[in-house]
Amino acid sequence: MVGLLMSARGLAAPPADRVVEAAGLAGEVMFLESGAPGMVLTIVRNGQSTVLGYGETEKGNGKVPDGRSLFRLNSVTKVFVGEVAAALAAEGKLHLSDPLQRYAGSYKVPASGVRQVTLLDLATHSAAMPRELDDMPDGANPRAWPTRADRWKWLPGYDLPWAPGRIASYSNVGFDLLADAVEIAGGRPYADLLKLHVTGPLGMVDTGLVPTPDQCARLMVGSGLGGSFPCGDTRATGGSGGLYSTGDDMGRWLVHELADPDGSLGVSHAVYRQRQALQAAIGFDEAGPMAGLGMGWVAVDGNGITPALLTKTGGGLGFMTYMAMAPGRGVAVFVVVNRADFAMFGDITRMVNGLIANLVIR
Repeated sequence: MVGLLMSARGLAAPPADRVVEAAGLAGEVMFLESGAPGMVLTIVRNGQSTVLGYGETEKGNGKVPDGRSLFRLNSVTKVFVGEVAAALAAEGKLHLSDPLQRYAGSYKVPASGVRQVTLLDLATHSAAMPRELDDMPDGANPRAWPTRADRWKWLPGYDLPWAPGRIASYSNVGFDLLADAVEIAGGRPYADLLKLHVTGPLGMVDTGLVPTPDQCARLMVGSGLGGSFPCGDTRATGGSGGLYSTGDDMGRWLVHELADPDGSLGVSHAVYRQRQALQAAIGFDEAGPMAGLGMGWVAVDGNGITPALLTKTGGGLGFMTYMAMAPGRGVAVFVVVNRADFAMFGDITRMVNGLIANLVIR
């Protein structure tokens, strides 16, 4: 076991923060219990980011992942489209209360009586949209389908099962429609808006939807549930789950999220749907009991020494991802394993939340 722990350690860079260095043991335990070939753990504390790598980028290749290893963010993607939407709202190019119909062109967006689907409904999973579209073609890459044309062709024939805003039910479809609306409001492709407002200013050179051959060569190989698909263009699901990233890039982003240097992130971090005000909430408790929903974010109340958290989970195509941050407490953690297994994922989220509890600035 000692030899296994030593080989699993595989630190990408020596931590400068000794408290974070001590937390590396928690990372080792998390990795070993995940059963994944490899893991990347990014810890942000006191404005500094540390990236730790464990195991292998692909089972059997002997290569320890590091801060430049590429991976799929899966549903962590959603908080990015929320942030871009908030940036456009600050510029007056859209309003969160806008009906989706305003950005639908000739397509008819379903409504419930006079209650229309709004952009905020989409961003908080409360637009009464399904989780996925049915009838995915055999062999299709789930991050490259449905295309924009597919979902807008489907939308006019869909009947809302309840009025928007009353029930929250997890929806990938809703976030891809939100990205489409953001694209129309911003007047350029969503991938360009993401780079303009988020990844470009922060120097997140490896975070995007159309990876280069060099980036694809650094992609960790996924395993487990759902299999793995080749590296490629995932703009079709740019709002719901298509983003690629690295541990270094996620560190840059989380440092920025915690610091909020110009005070502009309040719109994207706010909680808009309180659980107690909803008739039901379906699909949000992976990281602890959901207290409310923001723009992609899931709020979890503080409990004991664990502070209130903003969280986001993701899973599929051979990867599981989890991110949690404690706004105002200076700590955030992101973790990705290259094994898709929902049974083991609850342990990862609990361990990350516990790690944050031990790292918060008191």
